[in-house]
Amino acid sequence: MPPLSIPCLFSTAMWVGLVWTSASSSIMYNGRGRPSRRDVPLPGYNRNTDPDLLLDRTPLVLLDDPAVPPFVAEAGGCNGYVKYCNKRLSQVFWMGAHNALTDGKDSLFVQRNQYVDGPRLLDAGIRYLDIDTCAYVKDGHRVSPVVCHGTLWWFTILYRSTHEGLVLIKQWMDAHPREVIFLNFGDIDDFTVLNDSFEATPTETLKLELLPVLRAVFGRMAILRGDEWGAAVQRDAVTLQDLIDVNRRVIVNIGKDRSQSPLYWAQDDMICDDEWYPDSLGVDFFRLDYTWGPAYEHIERRMRRPCATRPQILNKLEFEFHTALGGTIDSDHVGTALATYLDDLHTKNGNATEPFFPFNLILTDHSDKWRAYYPEWHAVHLSFYRD
Repeated sequence: MPPLSIPCLFSTAMWVGLVWTSASSSIMYNGRGRPSRRDVPLPGYNRNTDPDLLLDRTPLVLLDDPAVPPFVAEAGGCNGYVKYCNKRLSQVFWMGAHNALTDGKDSLFVQRNQYVDGPRLLDAGIRYLDIDTCAYVKDGHRVSPVVCHGTLWWFTILYRSTHEGLVLIKQWMDAHPREVIFLNFGDIDDFTVLNDSFEATPTETLKLELLPVLRAVFGRMAILRGDEWGAAVQRDAVTLQDLIDVNRRVIVNIGKDRSQSPLYWAQDDMICDDEWYPDSLGVDFFRLDYTWGPAYEHIERRMRRPCATRPQILNKLEFEFHTALGGTIDSDHVGTALATYLDDLHTKNGNATEPFFPFNLILTDHSDKWRAYYPEWHAVHLSFYRD
């Protein structure tokens, strides 16, 4: 679409301001005090009519853009780098994709979080895939598991069968035998069992339905709770090279709250912290940028401090944002702001800790778009280690 003029940007901001009260008041909270409806679009929302309020300041960098050469893994490297081979999971820097596998053909004209499929995310350097999972009834039959986004049926987008998306990832993993990844099925939304707010609930039935799909696709490559190597993974007692040697290279979490099941771990068993910025980003039209101060303050208070106090195997900086109407913000302002934040964190940490401590997992939307940053961040992270 043609660039927006400054008057058009101001009118857009005024319109967003008028609807903000009603939009924000519809956000509900779950029992843990967190927003349960995240960046799910309102009915009739069209992604093409909400260009992040601000346009890219530089041309969009596509994954196959020759201006950004493809990453070339080091010979004998693990996840691309030789120095990662003898590192435990907690010592590796992980780039993650929020709501991965949401690139389906039915999502061309609505809000979505990722624009390329699993293999292209992996090509871009993503090694942690956050995947939402749903079950629902169609023509009297249960359909499950399905990649989706949403907890309220009338806001939910269905993308593809989980099996279909995972097969592509398995093919990529077979072609790249020195890579280790995480699959995190944190959001489990069963629309056959609703709560009092008419939201889908994370049923045990749906969680268990993921298990045979994972085994059918990955076989022994997947590591679940109770598997050989599973306990060592949970103790953070294995290196990437250990997992590569035995071809157990896909670590799986299912659900969010700590798991009581002997069959799978959940997100909270390995990852700090289930937090994100719940409000929409404001716009500073005089600087033609977003107002990042409130987001940085939230990150400090709800992400950095808690994870610095009680770090887990993975400590997550969820750097994904939305507009007041639910649209994903993925203009290049996001990449610049993330790079600035990590640079500042590195400066504050000095040489006392890993450069980006406590964070070793960065979760973003449109994750392939930021791939030009990833080698630099890995290099900075690895500079802390002498071996």
